[in-house]
Amino acid sequence: MVGDTDFRLLGTLDVTVAGRGIAVPTGTQQVVLAGLLLRANQVVRVSELIDWLWDEDVPDNAASTAQAYVRRLRQTLRAKDLITTMSNGYRINLEHDELDLIRFRGLVKQADETADPAARTDLITQALAQWRGPALADIPACSFREREVTRLTEEHLRAVEIRVDCDLAIGRHAELLPELQNLTTQHPFRERLHGQLMLALYRSGRQVEALSTFQHVRTRLADEVGVDPSEQLRLLHQRILTKDPELTLPPKPSTAPAPPETETAPAERQVPRQLPAGLRNFVGRDETYQQIAGLFSHDGGTGVPVVAISGQPGVGKSALAVQVAHQLRAQFPDGQLFVDLLGNALERELTAEQVLARFLQALGLPPDQLPDDLHGLVAAYRTALADRKVLVVLDNAASAGQVRNLLPSTPGSAALVTSRKSLRGLAALGGARLVNLDVLSAEQSVALLNTIVGHDHPHDAAVLAEIAELCGHLPLALRIAGANLLLRDDDSAQAYVTDLRHGNRLTALEIEDDPGATVRAVFDLSYLALKPEVARLFRQLSLVPGPDFTRQAVAVLAQLPEQRAGKLLTDLVAAGLLQQIASDRFRFHDLLRLYSEERCQIEENPDEVAAARAWLFAYYVRWVDAVADVLWETWYRLPRTEVELAVPSPTFDGKATASAWMDQEGPNVMAAILDAAERGPVHAAWHLVESLRAYLVTRGRYRAEGLVAAKAALTAARAAGDARAEAAMHYVHASISFRFQDRVTAMEHTLAELAAYERCESDEGRARALIALGILHFVDGRLGPAVDEIERGVRLAEEHGSAKVRLFGLINLSVVEERRGHLDRAEWAAREALTMAPASGTLVTVAASRAVLGDVLVRRGRFSEAIGQFSAALASYQETGTRNNVTKTLRGLSDANRLAGDHKAALANALEAMAVADESGIEQDQVDTLVTLAAAHQGIGHADEAATCARTALEMARGLAYHRGEISALLELAAQSRQRGDLATAREHARQAVELSRRAELLDLEGRTETLLAWLAFEAHDLVVAREHAQRALAVHTNADSPFGQAQALHVLGLALAASGDHEQARSSWQQALDRLSGLSIPDTDELRRLLASG
Repeated sequence: MVGDTDFRLLGTLDVTVAGRGIAVPTGTQQVVLAGLLLRANQVVRVSELIDWLWDEDVPDNAASTAQAYVRRLRQTLRAKDLITTMSNGYRINLEHDELDLIRFRGLVKQADETADPAARTDLITQALAQWRGPALADIPACSFREREVTRLTEEHLRAVEIRVDCDLAIGRHAELLPELQNLTTQHPFRERLHGQLMLALYRSGRQVEALSTFQHVRTRLADEVGVDPSEQLRLLHQRILTKDPELTLPPKPSTAPAPPETETAPAERQVPRQLPAGLRNFVGRDETYQQIAGLFSHDGGTGVPVVAISGQPGVGKSALAVQVAHQLRAQFPDGQLFVDLLGNALERELTAEQVLARFLQALGLPPDQLPDDLHGLVAAYRTALADRKVLVVLDNAASAGQVRNLLPSTPGSAALVTSRKSLRGLAALGGARLVNLDVLSAEQSVALLNTIVGHDHPHDAAVLAEIAELCGHLPLALRIAGANLLLRDDDSAQAYVTDLRHGNRLTALEIEDDPGATVRAVFDLSYLALKPEVARLFRQLSLVPGPDFTRQAVAVLAQLPEQRAGKLLTDLVAAGLLQQIASDRFRFHDLLRLYSEERCQIEENPDEVAAARAWLFAYYVRWVDAVADVLWETWYRLPRTEVELAVPSPTFDGKATASAWMDQEGPNVMAAILDAAERGPVHAAWHLVESLRAYLVTRGRYRAEGLVAAKAALTAARAAGDARAEAAMHYVHASISFRFQDRVTAMEHTLAELAAYERCESDEGRARALIALGILHFVDGRLGPAVDEIERGVRLAEEHGSAKVRLFGLINLSVVEERRGHLDRAEWAAREALTMAPASGTLVTVAASRAVLGDVLVRRGRFSEAIGQFSAALASYQETGTRNNVTKTLRGLSDANRLAGDHKAALANALEAMAVADESGIEQDQVDTLVTLAAAHQGIGHADEAATCARTALEMARGLAYHRGEISALLELAAQSRQRGDLATAREHARQAVELSRRAELLDLEGRTETLLAWLAFEAHDLVVAREHAQRALAVHTNADSPFGQAQALHVLGLALAASGDHEQARSSWQQALDRLSGLSIPDTDELRRLLASG
């Protein structure tokens, strides 16, 4: 049985991850995924990826582009640990049952190792069932696909040959002839198939044709290939020629049962034809029909085929069974028995005795000769069927036990069963094949509606598509809707759509004057048969606002032990009122959800409904809080309610597990927020949004949905007059906007957050908002205002005893002061944070404090100390299991090692950072890390790799509209061009960078780029242009309040002035630069002092 994760490539590429169907974009992602799957659990080198992706014209940056494709594939699959980055490539990690190719090969291997013919036949049949068509059918044409399809086709053919051998061993030679004749035509040089055809012909009494087949093969091999048949084929020809008795299949042992002990008169031979009429307008189900028909026609011949069709009410089980039964009549010439077992009816279900009495009379046994007890009836029934080929259709079974005595017992006959329950007992004890019937596809639904309304009543395709959607593609609902459309014109059809969408949909799906032709009536039959406890849970499940739910959520909703909740959910699945879509995930069909809501409104107490809703939302709050605690440091949180705190908090074993939970539960959490904001409890809406922030900013998934949910929660907070909640919602909006590069919106919400905290007089909240405001100024390159706001927040936090917020502020103060060159102040803030962190924060904040201190020490040229701080930070991150800021820390460590001259270590750090960034899926992080990796490659002399990394970073940044990353990549490309002496190209990269810096209003990068342009002009001996760029750089850095940037601009300005002969102004510039760096022990000051001494 397919599990929560399943990959299929033996046919079209089909992907299910964590119970979700994934559509992999056509093209490169499909090629990469197919290649990884074909080498499942093995390392695939980057060079292999390149070979798969490009037949010819391999681009210069093929390696980085291939790696980018893997990153995009990871994001598509949304499964963190599925694809692992290895030192020399990538590996997809799968269990043995998660890929059809692995299952196929395992079953073939078992078949090879099995001696028993029946077991071997079953195994090889299961193996071939993994194939849904030609392998890699929808993978783009390329040499990789051609090679792999050839290899896989060979494996498939070998399995077919094994299956043919099995069929020959059990005497199916006559049935095999059409297939073998077709196979030998398709594969004219495959001698094993020709040998099997010769043997099948011989055993069918067609010796001359068998010998003729050999002559045909021999002639074709000689004419077209120039070889003789193999020794094995020649030997078989000789044995057929001499009629070797060993080629004749031994007679099969009799499988007929012993005569029953109870003596009954032989029944008069009758041919029952009990099937109801099939539907004239039966549409869809072609694939399922073929599957069921195949299960009857390809049975191994040693048992009785039994197929059980299950599914929810109204899905069309009975209609499909009758349709299939009519089509199979030729296979069962001795009749078709049919009975409605009333397993879904309000009246009592039929007993085996009642059904057997009917069947025996239909088979010709007179009523006065019917046995009196069940054992006698069963024996007589089996005797009557012993030498017949009869199809037994058992409709609406209540349980496996109800049908077990009604199944034929000897080969030749077969049974087709339908039930709303899964009847797993038939599979476990009787070898039945289970087929679960789902709703129709959108296309099939519209086709069914068209068939019902007919050409005389055409309706707009869009109207029919909407009706199909509102019917949930449930066949019963579609048929009722189609009947209601028969007498409507287009205007009234549109009105009917409005009734379905906005009115009582279940009432709209009724046919006037026919009380049985309603969706509600069909659902009633299943619902009213439930035990009271199960029925109550069915009603309570309508309170879940999301698309699905887990056992844990239901246990809290219903206040039941988790094991008991699981048992009741299983009962609802068995009753066909609920769908189990994964091992611990369930959902309603849309119409059943409406029916559940209707029953809940009628039967449940409103106070108890409100209490159940409170428990459900408390569950979501506690779990999302736990996710947030793992993903990101929580500096401030709104107080939780008593009910919320009463729900046990889960423990996630790391960021990957926490993120995976949110990946799966995201739609449910979003739905819960919207529902709570509209219907209450409103505090749950803003509590959920507050903690959802950590996931949205670290993962980036559900961005649009998250913004909609946050807006709803903000509106609810305003309506409730809760200023604290309003401020928290503005913080979430600001964080999401900041994460996705919308700095203007982030600033608006941060200012609104600050105003809300001021209204509710929350000094702790004000302090946090001021620090966030400072961070936004910093990102915009306004370093002076950034320091002012952060320092205000730090002072306010200190005054009111909020140690965690003060710590948050100190870490960010150090970052800003380091950027603007106030290194004493930056080092003080970092060390103060490091002192506070053990008591006021967590091990994560200790790591963050060490990392920012490492950045300061790099700027001061104290590389050995910096390396120590970065290494200690990484050790702390590793101890906690968090991956936040790990890439940034590794980038800092790489820079420190590179500047210290250890280029090998720098490259290793950058590669590790790249692996972490790839795993995180945060694209901005990937861009920044690619720039660091480019610098590391350049440092070790890998010029081509450096250029590839920088260009990839540039392409990604542009695709993301990530301006800071784009500018950084341009500056790295400029530095590479400058190093190889190509000043013209360097100037072009720098020119693009400075223009983008101005448009994006990133002052720090604009100043840095103007300084680089000054250096490039100076080195090209264009002194006038050099002075202009240096002066612009000085003005920008002055505006940004960056003394370090000012000093760098003054340094190159002095060089340009000196080269122009203005030594006095040059010395003045250098002295001003030195003054701005006064007290700093950094390499830049040594160079300035040397210039002043020599001038």
